[in-house]
Amino acid sequence: MRWLRRLATALAMPAVLVSAGPLQAAPWELPRSDVETVSASDGHAYRVLVAWPEGPPPAEGWPVLWLLDGEDNFAVAAMTARRLARAGARSGVEPGVIVAIESGGLPRRVLDYTPPAPGYAIPEGMPAHGLNVGGGESFLDFIEERLRPLVAARWRVDPRRQTLMGHSFGGLLALDAMYEGRGFSRIVAVSPSLWYGDGVLARSEQHAGSGAKAALLVAASPDERTRAAPAGAPMAEAEALVARWRQRGNAARYLPLPGQDHGSTMLAAMAPAIRAAFGGEAQ
Repeated sequence: MRWLRRLATALAMPAVLVSAGPLQAAPWELPRSDVETVSASDGHAYRVLVAWPEGPPPAEGWPVLWLLDGEDNFAVAAMTARRLARAGARSGVEPGVIVAIESGGLPRRVLDYTPPAPGYAIPEGMPAHGLNVGGGESFLDFIEERLRPLVAARWRVDPRRQTLMGHSFGGLLALDAMYEGRGFSRIVAVSPSLWYGDGVLARSEQHAGSGAKAALLVAASPDERTRAAPAGAPMAEAEALVARWRQRGNAARYLPLPGQDHGSTMLAAMAPAIRAAFGGEAQ
């Protein structure tokens, strides 16, 4: 009968574990990461999340991926980059530094991620209607003048390999930075809000100078739709933008993301974006 007693004891164990209460828990942490609070010239404080590789940097420094909407994208970007880098030659991805900037609440995000468009207001019925817009230039200045020196002072980074990645309004801002010839060697724009500003981005494209040479990756889904355009229209416009940038003699690629909607394209584009930022020069 001993086997019956052993069976009864085994069956009782789950109940014992449940009644014992939760085990001692500890928060999940990302090794080799840090969070800093940095204030802009207007006094607004941004949380900046940084992840860096293990071991010493190469002689030229690590490449950097500057990531918008950092609170949503930091962990998945850091873990994706580390996983691909561990694969080495199989992935073609090298170790790199992730710098993710939190966007804060929606009013601040809309202000920071939209280029100046004098006299323009987001129409009623459109995303972010009624919010202030046009602070994109100041936000890009904040990255270049405040954050870049802080990052370069702490980590050895390669100034020639700096990628800016954003989604939706963030993708719009990344494209504006490209046309302005800001100090990014690569731009990743995911589902950019090309409808914004009554053609303000097209005007920036027309006035882009010879210093605007960043390699470009634009990703969007044929299935996503916005209040501004039916399904398929954002993709067609993005493809045309990529073709024009290529015609100027710049490296440019369009990445279709079938089966995704506007909210999921950033996650779907993360691995290709890491390859663009931390891959070899041919990437």
